[in-house]
Order: sequence, then C-alpha cells, then structure tokens
Amino acid sequence: MIKQLITLTIIIVLTFSCKNNTDKKVTTKKTTINNPYLGSWSRDFQMSSEVTATVTYTFFNDSIQYQMKGPMNLNYTIKKDTFLIKENKWIGKKDQDTYAIFIKKDTEKSITLLKMKVKDKLSAIKMPFPSDTARSKFSSWNTYNKK
Repeated sequence: MIKQLITLTIIIVLTFSCKNNTDKKVTTKKTTINNPYLGSWSRDFQMSSEVTATVTYTFFNDSIQYQMKGPMNLNYTIKKDTFLIKENKWIGKKDQDTYAIFIKKDTEKSITLLKMKVKDKLSAIKMPFPSDTARSKFSSWNTYNKK
C-alpha cells in the first residue's frame, strides 16, 4: 500500500512539474497566393488596315494596369478585390466600376483574357466562366504574350 502511495505521489508531482505544451507560442506562417499571371502580357492588333494598337495588361499582387497605345491611348489601374485562382477569375474596381477578368493560361508565354464590366462583386463571383465565343461591350477573348 505504501509502495502504491509513493508511486501515485511521484506521478502527481511529475505531472504538475512538466511544462505544459499549451503554453507554447503558436506562430503561423504568412502565405501568399502564387499568382501565375504576375508580369506584363501584351498583344498587337489591327484597328484598320493602316492602324495598329498595342494593349498591355500588367498583373501586380494588388492591381492590374491596363494600357492601350495607338490612335486611342488609355492607361488605368483596376484595384484587386478578389482573385479566385481556382476559377481563373480576377475581380477588381476602377473608380465605381467593377470588372471581372477571366483568364485562360495557354502556355508559359501566353494567356487569353476576357474583361467584363459587371454590376458588383457578388455578380462577378456568381458569374460562370464564359464560353469561348463570349464578348463584352468592347472586347472578346484575346491572346496576350508575356513581355
């Protein structure tokens, strides 16, 4: 009986003297989405038989810069709201306008994009991936090459 009491006392002392693992500081590693589209993607196209234009999309982690050079020069930035990487759907805002940019990665050196103006973020999230023949007001699917 005394032997059992001593054993029990030793177990209790050891249990309370051990360091509690729950006191350890938990650290989490900050992760970032590996955006396969980062960088500049460009295409040249004929606006007429004598006029060529160049459109460039430059993907950053927080935005996309759109630039058109030619007879009609445009340059603006769309700030990222949401990037659904598994759906290849990038959603962002320029001023009060919301855009969904759908992306098909063709090769390491080319992607195909379709930019659509949408009502709001929720509409963009719910929007299914467009067909290959889909068009927006000013654009259709176009292929851009890595710069």
